[in-house]
Amino acid sequence: MSFTQIIINSIVRASELALLSLGLTIVYDILGFANFAHTEFAVVGVYLALFLNVSLGLGIVPAAIIASVLTGIIAIFIDRGVFKKMRSSGGIIVMVTSLGVAIALRNTVRAIWGASARNYSVALEKPIITPYFRITPLQIWIIVIGLAAMFLFHLLLHYTKLGKAMRAVSDDPELAQASGIATESIITYVWFIAIGFASVGGILIGMETYILPYMGFAIIVPVFCATIMGGIGNPYGAMLGALVLGFAENFGLYINFGQVLGIEKIFHISKGLFIPTGYKPAISFVILILVLLVRPRGILGKKKAG
Repeated sequence: MSFTQIIINSIVRASELALLSLGLTIVYDILGFANFAHTEFAVVGVYLALFLNVSLGLGIVPAAIIASVLTGIIAIFIDRGVFKKMRSSGGIIVMVTSLGVAIALRNTVRAIWGASARNYSVALEKPIITPYFRITPLQIWIIVIGLAAMFLFHLLLHYTKLGKAMRAVSDDPELAQASGIATESIITYVWFIAIGFASVGGILIGMETYILPYMGFAIIVPVFCATIMGGIGNPYGAMLGALVLGFAENFGLYINFGQVLGIEKIFHISKGLFIPTGYKPAISFVILILVLLVRPRGILGKKKAG
């Protein structure tokens, strides 16, 4: 595999993770708890898009948009029915509750659609092949959608009343409420936006690979790693963390550690010493541990006052 191909694969992976990490970090920033149900909400969006696309015959683009909106609405109802009642509880209690919600969502999806792998009804397109890299039209769209989503979120955060209100609630919820900002309304928007982003990210992953009820559990580790690595609670940190993790995962599989460590000749390793693809999630953990050892609050995490 060429160096250029590794870079392209890394950017594609980072674009998918960024959409999921972005939603996770803004929920933490506003509500102050790690939402373990985040990737399971994404899976709900993935399967709603599957229903609209395969069962009802909608194109994948309108199916993805409608599914993301519906999943955002479902998240709002779950927030009103579950998380709202625990606003005053400690973060640990809400976090454990989110784990219960995650299990409920995962098993509901499995009960409705079954445990078998599924695919969207999308026509296969011929990849673009050059002497240096290979990229599919879908991968190009994943990169474009990822960049567009990040740009739109930046505009939302800095150039709209909603974005300014979100930042105010994040900095000081009590002061924001005293200033006339409807905190509960902002929380509703946060849930909708966060889960909408997550659904899009999940659908893109499902389009590139395949769909399973357990895919949320499979991606929760890299999503949390990217979020914590960038600085949990910082949306730009989530984007940066996703980029770093995307490159770390792909370059980690590409590097010949036997040659790097100089042990090929000592142990007579003829085929090189590479990390097996099945150990890819372990790279997330290793990079996360290294970052937390050097900078516990993450790359762009803010130092706590006092």
